[in-house]
Amino acid sequence: MSLVKWAKNRIERNRKSKRGIATIMANLTMLVIVVSLSSLLFVWAISSFGAYQGGAGYWFSSRSIANQERVSVENAFFTGSCGTCNNIIKVYVRNVGTIPFTIASVYVNSTLFQFSQTVNVGNVTTTPLTMTLSGTTWAHNDIQKITVATVRGTITTTTWVP
Repeated sequence: MSLVKWAKNRIERNRKSKRGIATIMANLTMLVIVVSLSSLLFVWAISSFGAYQGGAGYWFSSRSIANQERVSVENAFFTGSCGTCNNIIKVYVRNVGTIPFTIASVYVNSTLFQFSQTVNVGNVTTTPLTMTLSGTTWAHNDIQKITVATVRGTITTTTWVP
């Protein structure tokens, strides 16, 4: 009888175990939590990247087009007084790129001159850019900085000596 009594006591003790969740259940619970958080993170990342993709795609495509522009300042002529004006500069710009570009502005020694002139591929501007600079005189061997900017943002800077 003592063996039967011992077995009953053992069964009752095992039923009233003082341990909480079994190790297997704890591992399964952690696995469910990790998988659910990972799926939430994945959904958030996909939606966030999708929102930024449109702007980035436009930026890269516009830079790709702008990289096909090649501006070349071929020559600059500095002339002296012409009666009513002080100085005139004629800048010849050639398109050596693969697409036409439009000149937006020309800077001569940081002085802005705005233009809207399109230059086709392989062509020099049909009319030189004539700029009247009042109050400026060209001194022999003075360095003049000329910057040409296109509508797409391509910038070419050269220096010339009158």
